[in-house]
Amino acid sequence: MKAREAVEVLAQHRGDAVAVCALGMAANEWWGATHSEDSFYMHGAMGFAASFALGLAISLPRANVWLINADGSLCMNLGCLLTEASQQARNLKHFVIDNQVYQTVGALPMVNQGRTDYAAIARGAGFAHARTIDNLEDLKQQMPAIAAEDGPTFTVLRVTAEVGFLRTPPMTYEGPEMKYRFGRAMEKKFDITVFGPQGY
Repeated sequence: MKAREAVEVLAQHRGDAVAVCALGMAANEWWGATHSEDSFYMHGAMGFAASFALGLAISLPRANVWLINADGSLCMNLGCLLTEASQQARNLKHFVIDNQVYQTVGALPMVNQGRTDYAAIARGAGFAHARTIDNLEDLKQQMPAIAAEDGPTFTVLRVTAEVGFLRTPPMTYEGPEMKYRFGRAMEKKFDITVFGPQGY
């Protein structure tokens, strides 16, 4: 299956979940499928989407938080799985788009390409729910149960590398504008205060 196909299935089952997207391909595909501003799109911080998502899930326990990660970003911060498993955030779902390449820099092969079982690593870290899905029909069939189960959960989406994809920007804004759009969306969505009277 292709990354966009997999992401579109996720989006169909998202409900009211807040999404945090790893930089590059994962963010691009989520933005392309949803154009959602109550999602946070990482820029320039490879590997840290997982930390951001876990912090969000812990600080907003009534929010459903979906992490849309990528294999490259996961490998930059594999220790995140230990932290997620130890914190046992019931409102956190971790999805990994696994295309086995660094797609946004020209499809360079992933470290240990084709030999790493990320779901097995997650189970070893302490995730009770971890699986790999490698075709669209299975994903469509399993997503209702995945969306309904308590977290933390870990789902690897094995997709086809698309070598023609290079550095397409995920949206037309980043940096401070990203911060304020996402923060304002959280204020409205959860009736909370994110920014003080001076805007930070």
